[in-house]
Parts: sequence; C-alpha cells; structure tokens
Amino acid sequence: MHKLYLVFLLIGFATFPSLGQHSSDYYRLPDRNQMLYDRVLTRYGGAYVKDRWYVALTGFVRSDKAVLDNPMGGMIEAKRVVKPGWGLMLGWSYKEKWAVEAGYVQSPAHTSLQVDRRRGADLFQYTSDQHNFVVRGKRMLFSTSGPWRRSGFWLTAGAWLVPGKGGSRGQLSIADYTYPTREKIDTLRLAGQTQLSTVPTVIAELGAEYNIRLSNHVDLGISARKLLGLGSSINTDLTYSTTGQPAQYAQLKGIGSGMTYGLTLRYSVAIRQPLRSVLKSPGSRLDR
Repeated sequence: MHKLYLVFLLIGFATFPSLGQHSSDYYRLPDRNQMLYDRVLTRYGGAYVKDRWYVALTGFVRSDKAVLDNPMGGMIEAKRVVKPGWGLMLGWSYKEKWAVEAGYVQSPAHTSLQVDRRRGADLFQYTSDQHNFVVRGKRMLFSTSGPWRRSGFWLTAGAWLVPGKGGSRGQLSIADYTYPTREKIDTLRLAGQTQLSTVPTVIAELGAEYNIRLSNHVDLGISARKLLGLGSSINTDLTYSTTGQPAQYAQLKGIGSGMTYGLTLRYSVAIRQPLRSVLKSPGSRLDR
C-alpha cells in the first residue's frame, strides 16, 4: 500500500508542471534565440514585409536664390542663401518598394539683394513664412542588398505647400550722390518694399535618396532634392531714380527654387511581417 501511494505521488509531481504550461508557451521563441531571431529579421525581413508605418525626423541644408527681372545695369544682384532646416514626417511603406509620406517642414524662401556702391556693397535679406506642409511619394529604384532590400536607392517626388499669410517684411532706402560738374549734384535713390504673398504657393520637388536599414525598426536616409518654385511666396519691389532721369523698376521674387541635402532618421511604429509567424512556428529551425 505504501508503494502504491508513492507511485501516485510521483505521477502527480510529473503532471502538475505540464498542466501549468499553457499552449502559448509551446510556441514561444526561447530567450536564447532572441538575438539570432532579431538578426534574421534585420537581414532577411525586408523581402517579407507587407507594409510598415513610420515616423521620420529630417535635417537638411537648403540653398535657394530669388529671381531678379532687372539688374539695373549691374548695380543690383540676387544672391544665393544657404540655411539649415528640419522636418517631421509620417509615412507608410508597401513591400519596401513604394512609400508615401506627409508632414511639416520648417524652411523659408528668401530674397537676398546685393547693392553695389562706390564705397562698397550693401546686402538686404528677407524671408518668407518658414512653415511648410509637404507630401511626397517614393519608389525604390534598386536594392543594394539583393532581394532582402535592407538598403537601396529611392526616387522621390512631392510638393511643398507654403501658406500665404500676407504682410510686410520690411523696407529699404539708399541715397547716393554724384558730381557730374562742379556746379551740379545728382541724387541717386533706391527704394524697396518687401511683401509676403497673400495666397498659398507650391514648390515642386524631385529627389534621390539612399536608405540604409540599421535595425528592423530603424532606417537612415541620405537625400538630395531639387526644388522648383511654382509661385512667389515673397516679393521685393524696387524703384531706382536719378536726377532728371525716368525711374527704373525691378522685382525680386522669392520662389524657393534651389536644392536640399539632408539626413533622415526613421522609426517604424507598426510592421506587418509574415516572416515573424514563420520563424515562431513549431517547425522553425530556430525552435530547435
């Protein structure tokens, strides 16, 4: 009888742990394989990604130059302006081949005017509204990591919407004198008024980007984009007059055309990836 009790007791000890183990525990990836599992997702996951949602922080350097319609004999000149900018984007990628993103970019257009005078040059610079809203489409041209698409070159195209808030950005006034004869003094005057556009304007964008996957959730992009302004978001109107001569007029249009060169860091907040279920299945090699 004591032997029978002992047998029942041993059977109970063997049964209780198995009852406490849920069916989900059987499919759970062992902790010892977690590093290998993450490495496989990073290396091969791109080919199995259905889609992903991501947020992106971008920083860039932008150069732009206004359009001057009358240099007034070389006395005035539009100058190129190079300034940093940044943006925050929300995007969706499909099968690591197509992507679309939209967001906010802080980077104004400029009118920068240099006035050459006998004693030197004066520089006047004005900026448009720095707030822009951007939408952009992307297509992978080719992968540099084979079919796994961990990294590759992308073609991008999009548009910036620049709000038209209106208002004055400032005035300029320059007076100079010449002495054609001992008895006569001629006065030269240059006056200008800078205004923001009262209607929204658009800047078209075309670019190229090289994207590198740092981990299953983090990407780094290196980009160069061409900007083409389709309207003037800031205008500087100029009037030049000399004694006894008709006035001349010129306009400096800040359309925002130029280039941007930047870096983008993306974090995927949601990923649809069938490879995950494959790797976690009971027949997976990683479970052995």
